[in-house]
Amino acid sequence: MQSLLATNDDGIDSAGLRYLVEELASRGLEVYVVAPASQVSGASKSNSFTVKVEKRKLEGARGAWAIDGRPADAVAIGIKALLPSRPVMVISGINIGPNMGLVDFFTSGTIGAAIEASLLGVKAVASSYAVLRGLRDEKDLRGLRTASMITADIVARLVDVIYELTDVDIINLNFPRGEPRGITIAPIANIANIEIYNGEDKNTYHVLGWRTDDLSVAYSGGEEGSDVDVVKRGYASLTPICIRCLSVATYPASSLSKLKEALAGLL
Repeated sequence: MQSLLATNDDGIDSAGLRYLVEELASRGLEVYVVAPASQVSGASKSNSFTVKVEKRKLEGARGAWAIDGRPADAVAIGIKALLPSRPVMVISGINIGPNMGLVDFFTSGTIGAAIEASLLGVKAVASSYAVLRGLRDEKDLRGLRTASMITADIVARLVDVIYELTDVDIINLNFPRGEPRGITIAPIANIANIEIYNGEDKNTYHVLGWRTDDLSVAYSGGEEGSDVDVVKRGYASLTPICIRCLSVATYPASSLSKLKEALAGLL
């Protein structure tokens, strides 16, 4: 049987990971878990020099381990050392908080885990539930469960065909608070939504996190049809991402002549 590796930057005890593993297992999928022992949000694809590993038990998982490292560490250690065989997919989530727009893409530990998987040649799904300052009530828990169920349905449908999508390395999912009106394929929004503000004293600043529970304020802007736009309108966004395409996209052939001219004598 093909296996999956699940992780979550909110930590191995997070409700989002627990719900997701239960839903994946209930669909007959073999799931292993390697995740940070505690929350490591905003870690992106950073790695540690040394990582301690502790065996855990998790409902629905064939095997589970907690680490004192970051989400990308969890994926690398799981794929290269802990799992009995190479997983067919890595599933990262369900994150408590949105991961949409370019700032989140380059900051998120949830997406960082998926990027680590793709760099190791394993397809990945990252999934997030767009509450800004934590789960507040039973309605949020029901919404999180719905996000887990839909994510598991998507994984179950893709697990046998995702390697046919040769230019898709990651599927990034974002779910609105509550019940989604549907699912829409959407590109990443080009927004810069980091908010810097004073904390406990004038010499302390908050960089990650939000001062508001209002998604439309925290994620102001976002092109029509982008992930930010569709989630604010109550839909779940599904964004296919090609990591390997960056090797082409980051080599701007159309600007090479001007670049060479500007650096004449140095090249």
